[in-house]
Amino acid sequence: MRLLSGPAGSGKTTHVLDRFRQALSSGNSNMRLLVPTATMAQHLQNRLAREGFVFAPSLIQTLSTFVRDYAGSATEVSPAVLYLLVEEAALRVARPEFSRVTRFHGFCNSLAHTIEEFASAGCDSARLAACLPDVPLGDAFLAVYQEVDRELARRGLALRARRLELAAAQIDAQGLHGVDTICLDGFHALPDPELRVVSAMGAHADLTLTLGDDDLTPALRARLTATGFTEEHARARRARPALALVKAPGIEREVEEIARRILEQAASGRPFREIGVIVRAPDTYVPALRSTLERFGIPARFYFDIALERHAVVRFLSGAIEAMLGGWDHARTLAVLRLTPRFADFAPADRFDFDVREQIPNSGLSQLRSLLLAGEGQPRPGAERLLHKLESLAALEEWRGFALSPANWAARFSTLRHLFRPAPPAEPATHELALQWRSQSAVLDLFDEALTEAASALDAAREIAIEDYWRAVKSVLRLKPLRLDDGRRNVVHVMSAHEARQWVLPIVFVCGMVEKQFPQFHKQDPFFPDPARCRLNAAGVRVRTAAEFEREERALFGTATSRATMLVTLSYPEFDSRGERNLPSIFLEDLNQPPVDSVPMRPAPRNVPAPRSAPQVAAQIAAGDLLDFLQRKTARLSPSGLETFLQCPFQYFTQRLMRLKTAPPRPEERLSFLEQGNIVHEVLAAWWHQPQDVAPLFERIFARHLEEVHIPNGYHTERLRNAMLDDLKRFTSQDAWPRAGFQSQTEIPFAFPLAEGLEISGRIDRLDVAPDGRAFVLDYKYSAAQRVKDKLKNENLMQAPLYLMAAEHLNFRPAGMFYVGVKGAIEYAGWSDDQRMDSLALPENWLPTTRDRTLQIVEEIRRGRVDVLPADRDSCRFCDSKDVCRIEVAAPSAANQAETA
Repeated sequence: MRLLSGPAGSGKTTHVLDRFRQALSSGNSNMRLLVPTATMAQHLQNRLAREGFVFAPSLIQTLSTFVRDYAGSATEVSPAVLYLLVEEAALRVARPEFSRVTRFHGFCNSLAHTIEEFASAGCDSARLAACLPDVPLGDAFLAVYQEVDRELARRGLALRARRLELAAAQIDAQGLHGVDTICLDGFHALPDPELRVVSAMGAHADLTLTLGDDDLTPALRARLTATGFTEEHARARRARPALALVKAPGIEREVEEIARRILEQAASGRPFREIGVIVRAPDTYVPALRSTLERFGIPARFYFDIALERHAVVRFLSGAIEAMLGGWDHARTLAVLRLTPRFADFAPADRFDFDVREQIPNSGLSQLRSLLLAGEGQPRPGAERLLHKLESLAALEEWRGFALSPANWAARFSTLRHLFRPAPPAEPATHELALQWRSQSAVLDLFDEALTEAASALDAAREIAIEDYWRAVKSVLRLKPLRLDDGRRNVVHVMSAHEARQWVLPIVFVCGMVEKQFPQFHKQDPFFPDPARCRLNAAGVRVRTAAEFEREERALFGTATSRATMLVTLSYPEFDSRGERNLPSIFLEDLNQPPVDSVPMRPAPRNVPAPRSAPQVAAQIAAGDLLDFLQRKTARLSPSGLETFLQCPFQYFTQRLMRLKTAPPRPEERLSFLEQGNIVHEVLAAWWHQPQDVAPLFERIFARHLEEVHIPNGYHTERLRNAMLDDLKRFTSQDAWPRAGFQSQTEIPFAFPLAEGLEISGRIDRLDVAPDGRAFVLDYKYSAAQRVKDKLKNENLMQAPLYLMAAEHLNFRPAGMFYVGVKGAIEYAGWSDDQRMDSLALPENWLPTTRDRTLQIVEEIRRGRVDVLPADRDSCRFCDSKDVCRIEVAAPSAANQAETA
């Protein structure tokens, strides 16, 4: 047996592949090339196939696949089933040390991970019992491990290490069935069970094993020598690639720079398939790389698993079960329906979505059906498919009363796949659509596998409720990986540092070169910290220590930087998402050669909107029929509508003309500023008309609003209720406005002609007429005092003069207009002709000027002006149309937030 060692990039893999090519050229099919992962095997198969070699795929395979036929009848336990067995074992053992955390997924996952690590090191529960170190949780861990081993034996299951030991024994006894040459490449560690298999194979075949210098620890080298390996050191055959270092302000700019450089390489004629991106922190970088490469139009294949539970199909099926178990809570059920293929294509989908959200919280399918029905119980136009989907979900209701065996539950759950009917193919079909269709089919098959695995982990003889079976299924779905096949050839390869060990590409990018990402930070094991692991190693149990984790990280970095033949670009973000400075990776200090390019990048310049005084490109409606529509639509206008146009023509267009409806607020957001104002207005109107104790009046009106708007009770609601009641008590007891001799009217509707074809309408909160016939218009504002005062300075507010004109048309003699602030303090701010009042004087010719200005505004509306031109940019953050016009909105200052509140 030969051990071929050497530094990364020293040609070990090239030597193995040259030997494999020679065997293929001579027609020798008794040679096997074994690698750690299936994607590595596929990569080498494709590489040799592109070179023109024709061979059976089984000549290049994983070590696990190769030993499968030698491992006997013991079935290898999957990670998901092992997790369930560990969880059940921990509950049965019931150690007091674990009593508070046994039901937590993270704890059981950590427990299963440590058990699997010990098993992979060739240490079963019996061996661990003989050398158990003195640690606080050692005895409790051993008790669970022993229970898991007993349960595996009872079920005829085995961990991977046990199957390797069985395979080694059979190979020792029966040989390799004609295989005479074996090469093992890409491994970075050989635990004892794998080493026993390798030793057994070496006794019956010419065996070559490649390992990097960083992987060869003194203990492993000694074991290999004792096993019979002869070490040879490979000479470096590949020239070192050029090295570049990129420093970006943040992750977003870092991946953008990677994409830009990839496009530069492509523009120079290099195929995408000759470029790779190596990622050490996939949770951080893979989402950013996916979106950025897609945005730049760069085809890419990602060699990463995703959690099965995150796929839309599984979320739909799981959501249906969760909604059923939760009594068809409307929020959960709506989320399930929105995952239905082409939900948005249903004609009433948006209206149904809004109707459901408006009456949440609620539950029950019958209420949802009623939202899809018109008069006499007939479906709304286009609602038939949604009603059919609700009927399909209703069929699940009977499951709640069943008690079935796990196998019967698995059979029943397998019918759930019929609930998901993929949308018909669209033309033309893109790669993304094809990948989506393939993923849906693959996910449905994996869902069925998860059902079977969950059933196999439970007691087959005991009938259980749906909740118990579903809990097991969710655990399996959480742990089951999903990786979709992507057969495209000319793509950028985005891979992990472990995956990259088998790749050699001209251009390679290594991103995320900061501390805790590359190298990664490895936490201490909660059951066996590092000192205990050192003692276990001294006893012959080769579990990894902190030093070995550090050595592995350095080996991965060495591999990553040696995958390129021409250029390797290292990159890192200078700042994290919180704006704090990152610490560059310590590996950057140990580079064998200085960087050839250091690129500090600045953020891309933002598009700053032109100031209001700058010339603007007119945006207006020009079609004649639409202008006629505007003429009819603006025959009656309100003061608030005119103010909306003065604030921004586009806001008026979207909200007043098109009447675009915003999504209903969440339940906790329904007691909004507007709703609070409506409540306060109604209470004051009733109280002013008939003075009484304001508290009971407020409680009645407040309770009715809560019921009508579906506002849930809670701390937030109670806090705002108390604040409104305090404000109303203050106003009704401390208001200094004179009532003696005044005649008051409240909630007075008005409509008066301003010109031919134009009418102004609205509603006056309160109109007080003094004994001398002067009339004062009062408008309640549930706003802070300062915001009430600010209205006097805003020239774009049309309400005051138009309300005075309305009072005049109601045959009153207008003498003043006041905004009345009620929130926090009582504040009167306005205009009047009475100098004794704390007010501004009525502007000269205010009403005639307002009339002319109103006609000018209406003329602009009727000409079709719809440009995005806000008068007050600070108000844009309250506009419901800001996401349509894409205007940049500054974050509110603390002062503005306080004023708003």
